[in-house]
Amino acid sequence: MTGVVRRRRSPGLRAGVTLSFTLGASALATLAALGTHAVTREHLLDQRERSALRQVFADASSVRDGLRTAGLPPGDVLAAVSPPDGSDLLVRRQGRWYSSSLEVGAADVPAGLREAVGSGSAAVAWSRVDGRPVLAVGVPLPAVDAQYYEISGTGELARTLDAVRAALAAFALSTAAGGALLGVWASGRAVAPLHAVARTAARIAGGEPGTRLPPTDDPDLTTIVGSFNSMVDALEEQIQREARFSADVSHELRSPLTTLTTSVALLQRRREELPPRSQRALDLVSRELERFARTLDDLLELGRLESGAGARERVRVDAAVLARQALDGSGREAVPVRASGAAPVRVDAQQLGRALVNLFDNADRHGEGLVAVQVQRAGARVRVLVDDAGPGVPPAERQRVFERFARTGSRGSLPGSGLGLSLVAESVRAHDGAVRCTASPAGGARFVVELPADDTAGVGA
Repeated sequence: MTGVVRRRRSPGLRAGVTLSFTLGASALATLAALGTHAVTREHLLDQRERSALRQVFADASSVRDGLRTAGLPPGDVLAAVSPPDGSDLLVRRQGRWYSSSLEVGAADVPAGLREAVGSGSAAVAWSRVDGRPVLAVGVPLPAVDAQYYEISGTGELARTLDAVRAALAAFALSTAAGGALLGVWASGRAVAPLHAVARTAARIAGGEPGTRLPPTDDPDLTTIVGSFNSMVDALEEQIQREARFSADVSHELRSPLTTLTTSVALLQRRREELPPRSQRALDLVSRELERFARTLDDLLELGRLESGAGARERVRVDAAVLARQALDGSGREAVPVRASGAAPVRVDAQQLGRALVNLFDNADRHGEGLVAVQVQRAGARVRVLVDDAGPGVPPAERQRVFERFARTGSRGSLPGSGLGLSLVAESVRAHDGAVRCTASPAGGARFVVELPADDTAGVGA
């Protein structure tokens, strides 16, 4: 059994920049917090040890004097000493241990501390007694053949270090959060030029070829802006050149086409004088010539639309009336137009009427007949729905049918130039609208033309 290999999606630019800032700030804050904690802890421990040594030396002096001059037992001498609160005192003399507390004894003195003091040196050791942290300090008393130990609790030091750790942790978290916010801001600044390029490209693709990126004073973006605008200028010039070429070719074909049409018309008048085979050939030539003329008309119209030369005065008209006129003008008086309320649009009636006729012809030629035409108002848009009775258009081909000379699926074997739907798309786009192909509830194909509604008073058609 083969497994499915899934490619890991890399984070986006904004996410990457934000993550970099967050990780960088977190790393710096963590290093700073760890360094600060280490230095602070070392300082506090050293300070605590120094303070404890000073106190123990003072207390040890009192114990030594008491044992040497007063001749009192070690227990009584310890009772006379006033150590800091929370401290326990111990004396070892002649192998015996004496303590100022019943809870603390010889077992609580760390072995390493006893060895150091036994060798004649004062020493300190950090330990725990009954689970609480303590600092044990030992001082030798050779004058009285004894050893003095003082064990003091360090709970306040532990609480201080806990507070320092909490403060440093809060600092690290706040720094990481600040780094994330800074990353969001920086990533927004970084991708803002890309968004501007994307918006401009979308407007150009949406039918505004004159759109350009605005000039910038940023030296890092000047080259990008200039290159993008130069590329769009070259692309627009190329498109206009191709459109002019298409229009010129189509126009130049007009004269020979007119000559051919006239000649075929003369032959048609004398058709009965021709033999049957010549009649069939003449009929074939007539059909192909008619198809050629239709294709040439579509090419000329497309050229005018792309070059902007086809723009005419626009009038305010109800979309249902326009659809009815297109049906009647194309000999489809029996097809009803269902409308739900007023649907005013401001259009070039001739151009859009021709686009609707192309949709009707497409339904009859490729969709087994035009079924219904509906006009709907949807907010600020007006929709014209054209349904046919055919098998429909597969979802994968619904966008491609609007391309020039597209002949998809079963439609590829049927007559037609392949320019009708592309002419519809260009005409609708010239009116700031859109056209799409979907599935009809009746099972065939449905072509939806969307146009901006015009609710302002205007001159009627």
